[in-house]
Amino acid sequence: MFRMPRLRSLGAVAALGLLAGLLTACTGGNGTSTAPGPIPPLSPGGTPHAQYVVVGDVGNNSLLTYNLGTGSIPLSGNLAPAYNNHSGTLSTPFFIFNDFNSNLWAANFFAGTVTWYSVSANGGAPASHTISGALTTLGCPTGVYINPAGVIYVADPCSTHGVASIDVFAAGAVGNVAPSAWIGGAATTISSPQGLSIDSSGDIWVIDANTPSVDEFASVALGSGQNNFPPTGVITSASFSIPLEIYIDYQKHIWVTDIGTTNSEVMEFNPTFGLQTPLCNIGGSNTNLTGGQISVAVDNGGYVYAVQNGNRAIDIFAAGKCGNVAPTYTISGGSTGMSAPSAVLVYSTGNDY
Repeated sequence: MFRMPRLRSLGAVAALGLLAGLLTACTGGNGTSTAPGPIPPLSPGGTPHAQYVVVGDVGNNSLLTYNLGTGSIPLSGNLAPAYNNHSGTLSTPFFIFNDFNSNLWAANFFAGTVTWYSVSANGGAPASHTISGALTTLGCPTGVYINPAGVIYVADPCSTHGVASIDVFAAGAVGNVAPSAWIGGAATTISSPQGLSIDSSGDIWVIDANTPSVDEFASVALGSGQNNFPPTGVITSASFSIPLEIYIDYQKHIWVTDIGTTNSEVMEFNPTFGLQTPLCNIGGSNTNLTGGQISVAVDNGGYVYAVQNGNRAIDIFAAGKCGNVAPTYTISGGSTGMSAPSAVLVYSTGNDY
């Protein structure tokens, strides 16, 4: 069974290549951050797309924020970032999250840390807060999510628990603190947890790249310390090869990225358990998703945003675009500052996703 190695001695881009290769080989501050409840759909007449898109770039260890405007179509092309935070506290930010309280969170694979920043942080702004140290058990975190109560969830395939885990930290946790609870052990069947998300019921959804599957754990079942029990439910698909990240949209549909094909793919599923065929599959040579680490976000207008570290671009697909289709809009070029984009999120003033 594959176990994620520690890759901190490698450069970021080299680590990306090794990560993809290894996954391919395993076929078979002190304040509390809070977020509102379920995401409302866009109001009639509202901007039909997200206003901002943020990229976690592992090539230059930065958070890049692009303003897409408030017009009927998003700005695209060779956009310069509105904010470019290349903080020294960022170290291969494989996964990023917006807690809807003006904070951007990063799971730093190399550093074994979770850090967060103001959405307007620029230049070399340091982290507002950091979770790091031996007590945290963090090894190479690959996902972070904050629920509406401010509780922090971190996916970690090389946790110092000795098994892959999902670590749960109390709201307001900062510094060298132990998780209040964690999910891990043989009964969970999780061996390589990657991106994770929380639905509006508070249940935890996580990608397991090894299985491959999408696993759900009911949050109400969590006790303190280790939680070693089977998933509440599992989604599998013949379309899975090496799923890597997950996003739950405002319709509660499950979006999954997959890097195990010649061209990376983005897939949409119903939130029901069992063997599924994707509702939508975006992949193929025309999509510009050329292979490698890939991340996805979906706004309330149905636009799908995908970044993939091989093409240094943000590819935007209009609602309903599926198959081997060209992006509706693309952000790319020298002014973007992208080197190896590997994570993406979107938000708008007064309307977060």
